[in-house]
Amino acid sequence: MPLQFIKIIREVTDRGTVVMDKRQQYFCLQSESPDKPCWDPPTDIFETDDEVVIRLNIAGVDRADVSIHIRDGKIHVHGSRREQRPRKKTSFHQLEISYGPFEKIISIPSFLEHNDIKAQLKEGILDITISKRNEVIEIPLGDDPVQ
Repeated sequence: MPLQFIKIIREVTDRGTVVMDKRQQYFCLQSESPDKPCWDPPTDIFETDDEVVIRLNIAGVDRADVSIHIRDGKIHVHGSRREQRPRKKTSFHQLEISYGPFEKIISIPSFLEHNDIKAQLKEGILDITISKRNEVIEIPLGDDPVQ
């Protein structure tokens, strides 16, 4: 009996009605297109003596659904978290996990843009590590004259 009472109170306060017969979309309401980002992963940025670390919490996102690019002094992280709701009729008490596409754009100093960058996804945490060692890269000179 108490659980049913709590369920009714939550439905009234969260949605303004006791019964919801129509399926509604709760996420990405601001997006006009399903391809636009609809959530922003929590992000930490910190540095040590040797590197800068960008850490994103993207729990539930498959490795195949994440892409990382660097362009114009910015790291672009794109991805998507697939919805994992039960297929059978379900009464939800609380919905706080966002699903769908996300995008995070992080500006980095120009002196880091061409340094060694590595990314690792482990247990829902994406770490992008940028080396602070700014080493000179030697470009070999070929035998053919430049025309």
